[in-house]
Amino acid sequence: MRSVQRGIAPNTYINYKAARNDLAARLGWFCSYCEMPVKNMIEVEHIHPVANSGNELDWNNFLLACRYCNGVKSNNNANRTGYFWPDVDNTPLAFLYSELNIIEPANGLQLHENTTATATINLTGLNRTPHSGNEPTDADSRWIARLSALGVINDSYNDWLTNQNAAFARQIARTATGHGFYSFWMLKFAGIQLVIDAINAEFIGTYVPQNNAVGAKTIRP
Repeated sequence: MRSVQRGIAPNTYINYKAARNDLAARLGWFCSYCEMPVKNMIEVEHIHPVANSGNELDWNNFLLACRYCNGVKSNNNANRTGYFWPDVDNTPLAFLYSELNIIEPANGLQLHENTTATATINLTGLNRTPHSGNEPTDADSRWIARLSALGVINDSYNDWLTNQNAAFARQIARTATGHGFYSFWMLKFAGIQLVIDAINAEFIGTYVPQNNAVGAKTIRP
C-alpha cells in the first residue's frame, strides 16, 4: 500500500464529491488501498466513515478508492484505530506483496503490528483471490487487474535486464503509472535504485518511508 502525501486542502467543500479532482491532482488516479488505476468512477472515500461520526467535509478524512475497496470497507471501521492508513503511516513497511498475487502482513512485524496489518487487509478485502479461501465476488475484478499488471511488470523487468539506463528507467516508471499497482513494481525492482527512484517520482503524491530519530524506519512515525 503506497504511502501518500495529501497536503493541505486546496479548497473548502460543501459536497465531498467535489474533492475528487483535487485529490487526484495530489495522489494520482489510483485507489489508495488496492492501488488499482481508476480512470473513471473513482470515489472519494471517508477514512473515518461518516456513519460512524467521521467528518464528511474534512480534506484530511478523504482518500481515493475504487468502488470495490470503498464498498468492502463501507462503514466497517468505527474510526482510524486498529488499522494502518496510507496518509499517516509508512504502509509499504506493513505489507508483503507476492508475485503469486498475494498480499499479507510483512515479515518480522511485532504482534500488534501484524494484527493491525491483518485488520487493514481484511477491512478492504485486499487479498481476495480465487481458491484462496477468501473469495472475491463476481463483480470484484481487483485480482484480475493485478494479474494483468504483473505480466507487464515481468516484461518490463526482463526488458530492463538488456537496457539498463536512466532513460529506460523513466520509461518503466511511465509504464508503471499506466498500469498501477505500485507495490508490485516496488517488489519486482527491489534493489534497483535507479528504477525505484523513477517510479517514486512518477507516482505523484508518493511518500517514501523515512528514518526516525534513531535511524530506523517504522510503520507508524
